[in-house]
Amino acid sequence: MSWGNMRACSRAFQGLFEAISVTYSMSFLETLARIEHRLRGVVGVLPPSVGVRLFSAGRTAFAKEFAQDVPPKVFIPPSELGVTAWGLRFQLPLWNAAGMFKKGEGYDVVSRQGAGGYVAGTTTSRAREGNVRNGVRWPAIPYAHSHAGSNWMGLPNEGHAVVAARLARIERRAGCPVGASVSAEPGLDDAMATPELVEGIKLYDGAGVDYIELNESCPNVHGYQGATILDAALLKRLDAIATHVLAHRSRRLPVVAKFSTDVNLEQIPELVQTLIERGFDGIVLGNTSTRYAEYRSAIDQRDTSLYDYFTSTYGGGLSGGILRLDSLAAARCAVDAVRALAPSHEFQVIRCGGISSAADIVESHKAGVLLNQWYVGYFEAFALAGHNVYGAVVSRMSESLTETLS
Repeated sequence: MSWGNMRACSRAFQGLFEAISVTYSMSFLETLARIEHRLRGVVGVLPPSVGVRLFSAGRTAFAKEFAQDVPPKVFIPPSELGVTAWGLRFQLPLWNAAGMFKKGEGYDVVSRQGAGGYVAGTTTSRAREGNVRNGVRWPAIPYAHSHAGSNWMGLPNEGHAVVAARLARIERRAGCPVGASVSAEPGLDDAMATPELVEGIKLYDGAGVDYIELNESCPNVHGYQGATILDAALLKRLDAIATHVLAHRSRRLPVVAKFSTDVNLEQIPELVQTLIERGFDGIVLGNTSTRYAEYRSAIDQRDTSLYDYFTSTYGGGLSGGILRLDSLAAARCAVDAVRALAPSHEFQVIRCGGISSAADIVESHKAGVLLNQWYVGYFEAFALAGHNVYGAVVSRMSESLTETLS
């Protein structure tokens, strides 16, 4: 091990002892998250293959326990920070992105933390085991110094029917609507995949969810049908949902479509128009990115070896702070398109990608975006604040933020 790596390990273990010394009042999972956050720098000095193997296994184990670690106290955000969209009240304009709770678990955790909403999935019509390569199940890695990460999981899930049944049993908390993220079954012919997708949406409707996200951008599945924006397969799926779901809603069930931050800005107006014309209620921008070469310059040099190894070995999707500016630009472009089209029904733009702080929410609101989702930013905040993760965001909200959101 080089002298530089030894110093990095020394600093990491010093941080470990500091973390342990201040976490005596936290749950085991909160303490573990803080320790893991302190030790992330060590992953970068290990051989990349070893780092990916260790983190992927640890991440899977942590996620299972995390979804059961219900906070003892309930945090209720100040009412003036809440927003209303589609007739739903979100107690904060921020909640988890799809992928955090694939099985439809964890609602009690985030709703008690003070999240503005919740989304389960992404699920498909048939149960999926997800990706395995080089003996690593669901490969993932953080880039500790870059506030970013990669994952190549392959939509592991138990299927629409199982997760919908689980969501039907949730005891809701006021101000935290329940959403479900769905996808067409990858690898199936459109003639089978689209009807199964429609039936999945109907299952979630029957389960009483508050909104649906159609995931049209999953970089972790080879040959994913939604990879090409506005291609024939996408339009057929949108038409089928419009015909068999949107035209027959017996209640106000918003259905939104989610796309990557890699969408060309010039395509967004046409994409928004396509959704509005078919009766969709919003767009989520965006999902993870596959622009590895472009984002490499945003990666801290201490993370580049790990970054190069993961993106060349697994590919997958990039997430985290490196997407912040692009997600904002895409969301702003979508808002402008909505305003220009002036639809007769409510159509919301949801920003997802690089969200990590109250300042990001302010920037979204200035751009005309009411709703935000986070993932990497959430877990970084959880490592520092534990179950007070949303309370910490609120505590950093200045008077100007309150005025902006009110």
